[in-house]
Amino acid sequence: MLRKTILPLAVIFVAIWATAKAQEPSVVENGAGKTLEEQVAQYKATVLLVLANRSTSLPAENAPMVALVLEVATQQLDWCAAELETHQQIWQYKMCGSAALQQGLAALSSLQAASGATPSGTF
Repeated sequence: MLRKTILPLAVIFVAIWATAKAQEPSVVENGAGKTLEEQVAQYKATVLLVLANRSTSLPAENAPMVALVLEVATQQLDWCAAELETHQQIWQYKMCGSAALQQGLAALSSLQAASGATPSGTF
């Protein structure tokens, strides 16, 4: 008799525990324990690194324009960060940052086409 009542209780307990565990935010969702500022700084550095790496295939005479593209991207990322208040908004920041990245890559591609430089195989 006791065995018949313990099994359903154990199943209910496991179901409740599994549901609660599934609802906990994961490490990936909350930025691996990083502060909001650290996440913003990391994403900004990544975007600027991608743009800098993409610009390596451009001739040296395009350096002033490359610097301008990087400056505009920096300003856009700073503007995106200024709108950020909570961890839940980090995805909005990343969407805003992705737009800055796309605009920067498009500008660098235009510079590359105008200068006749060979496309970079990396990006």
